[in-house]
Amino acid sequence: MNKIFSLFLLLTTTVMAKPDYAISRFGQPKHTEAEKSMPYLNPLAPKGGRLRMANLGSFDSLNRFVVKGFPAEGLTMCYDTLMKRAADDPHSMYGLVAEKVDLAPNSSEMIFYLNPKAKFHDGHPIKAEDVKFSIDTLRDKGLPRYKKYYSKIKEIKVIGDYTIKLTFNPDEQGIYDKELPIIMGNLVVLPKHILEGKDFSSLTLEEIPGSGPYKIKSYELGRKIIFERVKDYWAADLPLVKGANNFDTISIEYFKSDHALRESLKAGEVDFYMEPDQKSWNTAYDFPAVKDSRVIKMEAEHKRPVAVRTIIFNMKKPIFEDRRVRKAIAMAFDFNQINKTQYHNAFKPMTSLFANTHFVPKGKPSAEELKLLAPFKDQLDAEISEDAIKIPEGDRRQILQKAGQLLTDAGWVIEKGIRVNKKTKQPLTFTFTVKDPRIEGLALEFQRNLKPLGIHMKVAKIDTTQYEKQSVEKTFDVILHTWANSLSPGIEQTYYFDPKMADQPGSSNYIGIKNDAIFSLAQKVANANSEPDLKTAVKALDRAVMGMYYMIPGVYDNVTCIAYWKARLDYPAIKEDVGTNVPEWWWAKS
Repeated sequence: MNKIFSLFLLLTTTVMAKPDYAISRFGQPKHTEAEKSMPYLNPLAPKGGRLRMANLGSFDSLNRFVVKGFPAEGLTMCYDTLMKRAADDPHSMYGLVAEKVDLAPNSSEMIFYLNPKAKFHDGHPIKAEDVKFSIDTLRDKGLPRYKKYYSKIKEIKVIGDYTIKLTFNPDEQGIYDKELPIIMGNLVVLPKHILEGKDFSSLTLEEIPGSGPYKIKSYELGRKIIFERVKDYWAADLPLVKGANNFDTISIEYFKSDHALRESLKAGEVDFYMEPDQKSWNTAYDFPAVKDSRVIKMEAEHKRPVAVRTIIFNMKKPIFEDRRVRKAIAMAFDFNQINKTQYHNAFKPMTSLFANTHFVPKGKPSAEELKLLAPFKDQLDAEISEDAIKIPEGDRRQILQKAGQLLTDAGWVIEKGIRVNKKTKQPLTFTFTVKDPRIEGLALEFQRNLKPLGIHMKVAKIDTTQYEKQSVEKTFDVILHTWANSLSPGIEQTYYFDPKMADQPGSSNYIGIKNDAIFSLAQKVANANSEPDLKTAVKALDRAVMGMYYMIPGVYDNVTCIAYWKARLDYPAIKEDVGTNVPEWWWAKS
């Protein structure tokens, strides 16, 4: 009877394509259903052993889905999603918890067919009711971005135990979001039978069982968390994960300083560390185990999107309202000097949020980009339509003279060597807040860069808890912020730049930007219909954001620096287009 009812529902809805193993935002998925494993994995990798990792900071939550608390690293390993990306195919999603999916040609609705083998860690099968519960819970009790995602769902219909249909709302023009099905494929499935009736937003120290390859074994709050591999992991032989998730246990220990962390690596208490600080990479790895090759220093250049480090302004602060002020401060940032003194010249100058990809704008905008930018000439600076931003080069005195003139034009003048507001006499002073001593050197160097302009920038080093609180509540002046974009930018860009989210604690609009033009350009990215359209929209958005100087162009590097104990770890061949993933793709030698 249930099968007959399900068939009736399917026949009375929008005409759908046949269920498929994957969906793609543009074109066809890269991998076929016949493939047995992914080319960047070793399907014969042995299982067993341990991986001991390290991290700076602390944690006070086991729930990464809510605003409250600072979640532990590694929790993503505990949860499966309906579908999963392949590392070498940025535009597609492949079946995981949902083994098949039926997507309407116009993206107005989709049906997920769950894999009957999928189960939570307690053995309970994953059913359609769990999917509906997950959407409702994350939308109403989770991070702000979930509400943005899932509020676009018009109707959720459970068709059967393992079949669920989602119907979406169109935009004001009657067009359906082509990326929303991809986002729904990335839904984390939560256990209704465990969480129903609980206040999900307040669950921080109660483990939330998932269905992923690992589960929490133990933890010491703020100090250490240990994950153990699920021995009967239901998806272990699927092509997407065959050869992955090889360690029996993965531990992550937290340290208060990078020096203490490296001492632990040196003593053999940590198996590997991905070093983010180039200065340390060049100066702090001269201990005996490196010299005799027991610890290998591996550098792998890649062609993947990179984490770009920028100094962001808090747009809630009145002193940063004028673009000329923001640009002048950015001009004072001496990249070449800071790169030399702080990073051994290891970094590249960052002029795009999409550094190291084909999305980086260069020179004058194309005709297609200008067409997107033209309607917003009153909300964006005219320079944006003339050229991409550049790191100031040449005579520093001349650069600072131009920056000083911008400040004067904006009403900030020099009086007794101090830059003050011409009308209020308020000094141009702000605070650069840091939590990491490795950033403190950069901040102090920047402080010296600003002195010739009469600007006094304070440098405040605070602990991780205070820092995260300031970041979430947006009470900082300026902080160093890391942006990480993918090769398939989409709807997440609207969350970074949505004016309605600018003042909301915990939102992804970290800077507090309230610019309708930039939000509209972000929507163009989300609604792109082809790869060429996406490239044009991303470049236009990037020109607008960077050209408005909501942040100070910073640094990036495309070299992964890993130090690991040779006798303990091994890994598949590293491909420059996918990079490497130590906890997921590597394995233990002993």
